[in-house]
Amino acid sequence: MNRPLLLILAAALFFPVSGTAADFTMLRPCARANAMGTAFATVTGDACSVFYNPAGLTTLTNLEVRLETGRRLAPGAPEGEASLAYIRPVPDAENKVAGLGYYSARQKGGLAMDSMVFSLGDRTVIKYLQKPLFYGMGVKIMSLRGPLKSHLGLGVEGGLQLENTSGLRTALVLSDALFGLGRSLTTVTLGNSYRMKDTTLLVDLRARGSYSEFFMGAEQSLFNGLLQARAGKGIALGGGAYLALGLGINTLPWTIDFAWSLPWAGYNQDAGYYGVNVGYRFGSPTFSEKLVGNAAGQAETLRTQIDDLRIQRANLESSIATDRVNKSMLETDLTMMQGRMRELEDNVKQLQVQSLEALYKKENPKPVKAYVPPPPERWPKLHKVAAGETLRSIASKYYGNPALWERIYQANEKNISKGLPVEGAIFTIPAPPAEDR
Repeated sequence: MNRPLLLILAAALFFPVSGTAADFTMLRPCARANAMGTAFATVTGDACSVFYNPAGLTTLTNLEVRLETGRRLAPGAPEGEASLAYIRPVPDAENKVAGLGYYSARQKGGLAMDSMVFSLGDRTVIKYLQKPLFYGMGVKIMSLRGPLKSHLGLGVEGGLQLENTSGLRTALVLSDALFGLGRSLTTVTLGNSYRMKDTTLLVDLRARGSYSEFFMGAEQSLFNGLLQARAGKGIALGGGAYLALGLGINTLPWTIDFAWSLPWAGYNQDAGYYGVNVGYRFGSPTFSEKLVGNAAGQAETLRTQIDDLRIQRANLESSIATDRVNKSMLETDLTMMQGRMRELEDNVKQLQVQSLEALYKKENPKPVKAYVPPPPERWPKLHKVAAGETLRSIASKYYGNPALWERIYQANEKNISKGLPVEGAIFTIPAPPAEDR
């Protein structure tokens, strides 16, 4: 026995029936559901959804019929039951599935219950979450008969179911909202389930008036879905406490579910349940076809994974080649940087030498030579007149001021003709005025 199945059975042993649910109207049909403690609000792909949550009907895509018979061994008052579920996708209506369910229970002492429900399931997509939302509504008729009086009730049922990609499902169900039975049987169920590979864990919280109870179950798929092992906290009739167990055989298009119980107080106790559910799914592929299809799908998945791995390998090889080129470039850059570093080290050494020289010069300055003023300029000077020269040009040459031409004129009147110096004459250039020296 594999580990997940052991975990299922261990979990079931910790949640035995408390024996408080002795109300005849608390019973629920279907062997698979009873084997999982009737924690069935979030189960999909099963025709018995018509009894537990009409929102689950839309997960069925084929015409299906299920028949169940069972017996509950309550102390002093054994109870027998039977149920029928008929599921049919609505023609020309995508995702819409209709379901008809009939459930009958008889108990020793003249107590009897018959109920019939007609439901319709559909689905939509939540815009902002981009997740499917399953929903369904139904009309239910229930007849309760006893030795003294009988009641006939009419009402509605409805449910919602939301699931995500991680295997978590959540459901909210309103059931048995009936009028005419003399008391309210309206029940609200909050269901949760979580699927881990081939194992599903389920918990339902069911509340009717001031009474509420947890229903827990687990299911383990075996041999590629051929068998399903189940365990859970079942419903007790008349206070008997027992551990619910079950086995499903999925030989599509036939499905067979068994459920039985082990009395919690010992095998000598007259308490428990056993039942069998047989279903036929019209137009469904056989188990072998489904197995072959699953194998082909798995092979295709493996081929896709192999192709992905090949692409990843090619990408890695390309990355390795790129890294090698980058490594070569980095090595070249490193060599250049090392050469640059050596140059910088030489420059640092030169700067250190220059710094030491500058420090030495600062500490040992050269002696300053005494300033010797230049000898005074000697006047007058002699100037031989060249062709084209004028008094103004000669004054500008020696005095730096052409306006002092008259000083040259006065000293050389005999060598001036018509206001111009005679070419070739030797002019005496007197000293400039004291203010211009």
